[in-house]
Amino acid sequence: MSTRPKSSRAKRSTRDSDNFEYGHSWSLPNTRVRRQTPQEDSDEWPITDVIRKVDEHHVEVKWAPSKTKRWPNSIVDLRYNEPLRQRLERNGSNPHIKALQEDQILLPLPRELRILQQQIHDNLGYRYTPSREGHTRRVTIVIPFSKQHFRTHFLQGLSLSICQELLEEKPLENCFRERALKITHEYIHELDSLLGEGWDIRTFPTNTVCRVIRDDTITVGWGYHKREVFSHRNCPRCNWSDQVGSARPSTCTPELRYLVGEPELHFSFARRRGHWCKGMV
Repeated sequence: MSTRPKSSRAKRSTRDSDNFEYGHSWSLPNTRVRRQTPQEDSDEWPITDVIRKVDEHHVEVKWAPSKTKRWPNSIVDLRYNEPLRQRLERNGSNPHIKALQEDQILLPLPRELRILQQQIHDNLGYRYTPSREGHTRRVTIVIPFSKQHFRTHFLQGLSLSICQELLEEKPLENCFRERALKITHEYIHELDSLLGEGWDIRTFPTNTVCRVIRDDTITVGWGYHKREVFSHRNCPRCNWSDQVGSARPSTCTPELRYLVGEPELHFSFARRRGHWCKGMV
């Protein structure tokens, strides 16, 4: 009667010649080269947390305890742990991964301004466009934005003449089109103070950059976007039948109602592609 082979985990934990998972100074053992994936008979040994990043290829991990023992933290080489490397790569912007916090940039801004800056960054990503022909040079970002934050950050944070007029308006109505804030080049420094350094530029692995055209007017609108809902439930044309005895109406007459949503901020700017130069991020 054959018996199941015992796990070699305990032996490996005390073997001086194979300190791959327990010591920082290590030489690559042959067993790890031959067996990079768990064998069918080997028991699972999951990683519960990544504690810190040692260098480009090594991280310190916390192992899940077994039924009889708690295993100490150890160093893992990401070159021989592809699932863990992919996990860290997927979560590069996740602030809850301890090992990546040193490589992350936290925006010291209120929540709604952080969302705005994230959307600006995402819309400055068209470096693979081959030429200027066909570029969508102007883009509009739409995000939910409360009235209180619009008053605090934009109406009180900018010195435009229309800002004072809108602050005195009660209740504040939609600020789109001619009532929107037109931020010209003379006032762009106030937007820098509001959104922080580097909000208007995105860099890439090459020296290509995509940035906001600061000489063009930046338009900031706020309000409740009008969304129309048409109900044809009682429309004479849609409910017409041969038994009515009259001709079918030529046009529909639906009931018009308006969908009430969250207030929105419309942030519109022009963008262009260029090359990195001294002074940029």
